[in-house]
Amino acid sequence: MNELKCGLIDELPRLLRELYSECGYSRYRTVGFEEYDLFSEYRDFLTSGQMITFTGAGGRLLALKPDITMSIIRDATEQRGRSDKFFYSESVYRVPSGGDEFKEILQIGLECIGDVCAYDRAEVVSLACRTLAHTGCDYMLDISHMGLIDGIRKLFGISERLKGELANALKDKNAPALSMLCSRAGLGEEETSRMIELSRLSIPIREAGEMLSSLGFAKYTESADAIGELRLIANALTDEEAEHVKADLSVIHGMNYYDGAVFSGYIDGVSEAILKGGEYGRLITKMGRTGSGLGFALYTDPLERIDGYSPKYAADVLLVTSDRDPSLISAAVKRIKAEGKSVLVQRSAAGAERCACVMKLNDKGETEVI
Repeated sequence: MNELKCGLIDELPRLLRELYSECGYSRYRTVGFEEYDLFSEYRDFLTSGQMITFTGAGGRLLALKPDITMSIIRDATEQRGRSDKFFYSESVYRVPSGGDEFKEILQIGLECIGDVCAYDRAEVVSLACRTLAHTGCDYMLDISHMGLIDGIRKLFGISERLKGELANALKDKNAPALSMLCSRAGLGEEETSRMIELSRLSIPIREAGEMLSSLGFAKYTESADAIGELRLIANALTDEEAEHVKADLSVIHGMNYYDGAVFSGYIDGVSEAILKGGEYGRLITKMGRTGSGLGFALYTDPLERIDGYSPKYAADVLLVTSDRDPSLISAAVKRIKAEGKSVLVQRSAAGAERCACVMKLNDKGETEVI
C-alpha cells in the first residue's frame, strides 16, 4: 500500500515533482490570471467555457486561469528539433463538469510540446500510469486514439457530416443514439449491433492492435496509423503498467484540438476520471505554433473524498503546556518529533478532538498521556 493511502495527501505533489523531474521535466510556474484573449478564442477546448473575468489596473480584460495548457504552449520555445517538457502544480478556476458554480481546482500535470516523437508519447502514457500508482489506489488507464473515429466512420459507411454525432454517441456509450445514427445511415440490425459492441469495447492494451486490425480498421490510413501508435505505446510500457491500461473506443476528447492518443485515468473509490490527457496537435496549430503537444492533468480534489485518504487530525499529539518554561516545552516537542510524530502546542486541552493523542507537560518537563 502506498504511504499516501494513510492520509498523507499533502505528500503527493512532492512525490510527483520528483517523478517528473527524473524524466527531464522542468517546473512551470504561473500567476493566477492571464489576458482574457488567450482563452476566449479556444473556450471550447476548456472543460467549461465559462471564465471569471475582471479589469486589470491597466484597463486590460483579465481572466482567472481556467486552464494551464494554453499558457505553457504560448511560453514554450519554438525551435526545430526541440521539445519543451514542463510539469506544474497549479490552481485553475472554472465550473466543474456537472457543477453550477465556479471552484478553485488543483491540477498536477505535465506537458511535452514541440518536436514530439514516439518515445515522448510512450513516456507520457507511462508517467500517467505512474502518477495514478502514486495515489496508492488501484487504478486503470483507458486509452484510445482520435484517428480511430474516422476508421469507425468509414468502416460503417457513415458520412463525414455525422462524425460529430458519432463521436458524442461513442463517448457516452449511448446505445439509443448509436441506433438512431445507424438508422439514418441506412445500416441494418447486424451492423448496428456491431457498432454498439464497439462502443463497449475494453481490451488489454497489448491485445488492442491485433483485435482492431482484425475488425477491419487497418485498411484505412487514419485508423491504421492510430493502431500503429497504440502498438508502440503498448510495447514501451512495463509489464506492470500494461496490466493497468486498456483500449476503450469511448475515450474521446475534443475533436477540434486532439488528434492523437487520448486517455482517462480512474482509481478505486472515485466514480469519475481523476486524470485526463492526450495529444492536442490541432490546438498547437490553431495557436500558430509548429510541432505537436501532449500531456495530462491529475485532479486532486476527488482524492479527498476517499475515506482515510485525507488527514483526520491536525497533529498526532496535542501537548498541553499550561505556562511551563519555553525551554521545557521545546525539549518536549523535540522528543515527540524524534518519535516521528507531529505536535501541536497549546496551553489548554480545548479542541483536543483535533489531535489523535493528548499529552500533558509537567513542571519537570515530563510528558504523560491524558
